[in-house]
Amino acid sequence: MSGWDALDAELGHWQEAGRVATFWWRDDDAGRAMPALDRLLALAANYDVPLGLAAIPAALDDVAARRIAAEPLAAVLLHGWRHDNHARAGEKKSEFPASRGTDVMLGDLRHGLGVLHEAFGGGVLRVLVPPWNRLAPELIPLLPSIGLLGLSRYLARGAVEVAPRLRQANCHVDLIDWPGTRGFIGEKAALTLVCDHLVARRTGAVDAEEPTGILSHHLVHDEACWLFLDALLARLIRHSAARLVAPATLFPGAANGR
Repeated sequence: MSGWDALDAELGHWQEAGRVATFWWRDDDAGRAMPALDRLLALAANYDVPLGLAAIPAALDDVAARRIAAEPLAAVLLHGWRHDNHARAGEKKSEFPASRGTDVMLGDLRHGLGVLHEAFGGGVLRVLVPPWNRLAPELIPLLPSIGLLGLSRYLARGAVEVAPRLRQANCHVDLIDWPGTRGFIGEKAALTLVCDHLVARRTGAVDAEEPTGILSHHLVHDEACWLFLDALLARLIRHSAARLVAPATLFPGAANGR
């Protein structure tokens, strides 16, 4: 059975049970105007699919900001401040590791959120997407104190709220082979990730209410990655047992003002 056949079969199980498999789409590392950003936004517009765009405030240029602001399907999320690695030698990369002071890290995030609000106003979701999908655990419960009401990382969530007033919705299908080629992970691998999360949701192994998150990185997409993403979106929007949801629905209250 091909990967696409496996996806159709799994969605068929959802349909037979009278259920709809929800999905959401997050793309990381937005900031600079470039053809890849235009292609990403055009893809979302072509399929009328909502997109959560994790933007790096310190990298944001005026042209990119205007282009993103003109796309009603794009909701902007906070992708750290500079996407700099502050981890100590031997530690996994992180802009917000435990070795940094919480006051310093909150200051960076507050500054970044202000930059995004100035550029996008109501188009910003007060949701943190930490670079490399990690941050110091002690920082998490402090995020609402600076107005952040959502957190999005990678792998299935353990709870809807990771801290009081802080809702989480993660991604589960990273299209990039970071340890290897840094290109597309391949059709088989990508569809296996999709199906594995759907099966886990359907059988109750993970939170069934967390939409399956597709994670793209337009800056490093090769042609194979673009073609797969196009094919996946086309398939999902056609299937009656699949629905792509807007990021704002996953983070209630995160779009309301500063």
